[in-house]
Amino acid sequence: MIVNRAFADRFFPGENALGKRIEPGASSDASGTKMREIVGVVGNARQSALKMEEEPIYYLPYHQLPWCCPSIVVRSAVAPSSLEPALRGTVASLDKQLPIYDLRTADDMLARGVAGPRFQMLLLGSFAGIALLLTAIGLYGVLASSVVTRTREMGVRMALGATRHQVLAIVLRRAMRLLLLGISIGVAGAFAGNRLLSTMIYGVAPHNPLLVAAACVVLTMTAAAAAYLPARRAASIDPIRALRAE
Repeated sequence: MIVNRAFADRFFPGENALGKRIEPGASSDASGTKMREIVGVVGNARQSALKMEEEPIYYLPYHQLPWCCPSIVVRSAVAPSSLEPALRGTVASLDKQLPIYDLRTADDMLARGVAGPRFQMLLLGSFAGIALLLTAIGLYGVLASSVVTRTREMGVRMALGATRHQVLAIVLRRAMRLLLLGISIGVAGAFAGNRLLSTMIYGVAPHNPLLVAAACVVLTMTAAAAAYLPARRAASIDPIRALRAE
């Protein structure tokens, strides 16, 4: 029999599993249950889903434990589409009554296996994009309203000698305060939902520092773009007109 690495590590920790003899359990072959020798150790493989944990598995020779619906793996350097006639012809030459169905390439099987998680990520990505757009619109609205309500203040500051860059900095500081508040709440929520996200993401830790940093950079760029027009409008205020308007 052949076992995978998880099997060897669990049942023979710190030992060489090759040559060990075990009794794997009930068997459907004619000889019944019997001792079997481990002749090879292979790497771990996820049998049905990417999110499944790597579990101990052993493999028995087909002639010792036949299966009613076997799968045959064919490896070739030619295009998979050109193999089907040859495969059917080879099987027909052995037994014309043997049915062949569900011919698939490895890429097709992989695509089918990740179709569900891929759809979930596409859906979540769409929601995230909409949320990012709403964030930009909301931040723009808050800053634009702030500039309108503080027009007189901006005019007074500029009349007293404040430069356009200083007025610009006032608006940007308010935007950064809102941004930091939003990022703090978002990061806390991401870590709180870590367990839920870990069931939907394969190969990437939800609390990965690079992911958190990338999200913060995207939010910062979005906030800067949303704050640009209100800040520019505040910096271009004519102090005389602002004071007269009030």
